[in-house]
Amino acid sequence: MPKEVISGVYDLLIQNGTLIDGSGSPAFAGDLAIDGDRIVAVGEAGGSARRTLDARGRLVTPGFVDPHTHLDAQLLWDPLGTPACWHGTTTVVVGNCGVGFAPVKPEHRGLLAETLESVEQIPRESIMAGVDWSWQDFSGYLDALGAHALGVNVGALVGHVALRVGALGEGCGDPDRVPTTTELDAMRAMVDEAMVAGALGFSTSRTRSHCMPDGTPIPGTFARDEELSALATVLGEHRRGVLQWVAGFGETDSTAEFPEACREVARMGEISRKVRRPVIFSMFTHELVPALHGKVLAAADAERAAGAEIWPMFNPRPVLSFVGLLNHSPVRASAWKRLYEKAPEARLMALEDPLVRRGLVDVSPEVDLRIGSEYTLFGPDRCAYELTDAPRLDEVAAARGQRPIEAMVDLFRETAGRQIFASAGSNQVAEHIEDVFGHPGTLFGLGDAGAHVTGICDSSLTTYLLSYWCRQRGSLSVEEAIRRLTSAPADAFGIRERGRLAPGQYADINVIDFDGLNIEVPEFVFDFPAGAGRWTQKSSGYDYTLVNGEVVVEGGQHKDRFPGKVLRGG
Repeated sequence: MPKEVISGVYDLLIQNGTLIDGSGSPAFAGDLAIDGDRIVAVGEAGGSARRTLDARGRLVTPGFVDPHTHLDAQLLWDPLGTPACWHGTTTVVVGNCGVGFAPVKPEHRGLLAETLESVEQIPRESIMAGVDWSWQDFSGYLDALGAHALGVNVGALVGHVALRVGALGEGCGDPDRVPTTTELDAMRAMVDEAMVAGALGFSTSRTRSHCMPDGTPIPGTFARDEELSALATVLGEHRRGVLQWVAGFGETDSTAEFPEACREVARMGEISRKVRRPVIFSMFTHELVPALHGKVLAAADAERAAGAEIWPMFNPRPVLSFVGLLNHSPVRASAWKRLYEKAPEARLMALEDPLVRRGLVDVSPEVDLRIGSEYTLFGPDRCAYELTDAPRLDEVAAARGQRPIEAMVDLFRETAGRQIFASAGSNQVAEHIEDVFGHPGTLFGLGDAGAHVTGICDSSLTTYLLSYWCRQRGSLSVEEAIRRLTSAPADAFGIRERGRLAPGQYADINVIDFDGLNIEVPEFVFDFPAGAGRWTQKSSGYDYTLVNGEVVVEGGQHKDRFPGKVLRGG
């Protein structure tokens, strides 16, 4: 590894570390020097510094890029972007899944907030209380973000929902609604304005699971190829930007060949070739359709061989939904409804009442069977995301000589409300997870920071990848894992001068105690505007995280520094 030697007085010098530069190349020992917000020397850095960090026995890596978040609103009241910042993330991308807050007419603000709540479970009341809505176009939204102190860097996609709402108005989500030429031109103009302002691309969702408040799929779900192509063509005209695509694979298929899923991949490939821009699509595995992910990956390979640039994005761990005493009820029954209608701090006390407990355990055998097989125990003292290591509720109950519902109630009491119960919505099988992340070109993401806040907490996928798949399983080299978390997403999304340790790059950096890297048990807190609650999660093992040359996290504590920037493409 060639080493650049520069002498001088630096703002900050990281010495004696094991450097992993984000390229996938082998780690090497050396120093790293920073002046202002840039890296100026990598390898040997002669001279002194105003501050020196000793990284002996530590990994020094680029800061992680989280390309799939829904922090669109949260960053306006939580500049740290928690919990992503606790897991080495220094750059986030918002505006995914076709949902976002720009462009927006004043009369549509409530609808976009309700849509984000319906799709991503971010409370509307928090959005309306925490967002000042000082913009109408995409440029204004980026300006509003930039006017706030930011603890992370943020780039944004323009979403299909806002385009359709703005151009088509009422009925924009009707499955049979085809934009007129005038309406399509209006949407194209909005995409053009967003790209001129610095959007990183365009996002759309075609899964029927993403719904409006009335239960109908969100605008854009049923968009015809002509509409998708017309909007994507704007990116081609600008010669930059990505299409972020949620496909809903398998939702309309009834055979093991999954022809509709393969046709959707072909659609992405055709558009990518036509506009010469990459398409990045969301990828999941599911134990009920074990052949689906293989069909999708093979179809994507075929499209790339034909000249398309399409890449799967994947969360490399089981996607778990959490139920606890503070968030929402695991059972639909009147006694449980009454319990969760109480103030959170009163629920544990209520469980001491024998009459309350008697009502809670009075459920049908079918409910007992369902919760016993659906839920595994998570916490309260350690994280166990691997489903094979997590005890199922019915197994725990049997060992205790109880029904599953009785064990659930008693475990809440015995742990002072700290016990968490988890259900896996996707990526249940470890071998299937390895199939996908071992596939060439797979990007890591889909942690959904800022989304589904009352149910999931997946921003820690970065820490999980390193601590489980690299350290524990040895399924992925640390160098390759770091590349997938840094330069790979930065390059894919056109985020310039980030994601690598090299002179001239922005100094987004992690100093990591690899052996001490661990994820803390999620905690349910009530810190959103209007008192809404959410899951958050910290970690250990990140000695330092730097954003644009400033130490923002040190030993797990944020230092009240906000050097983050709005990243504009172009």
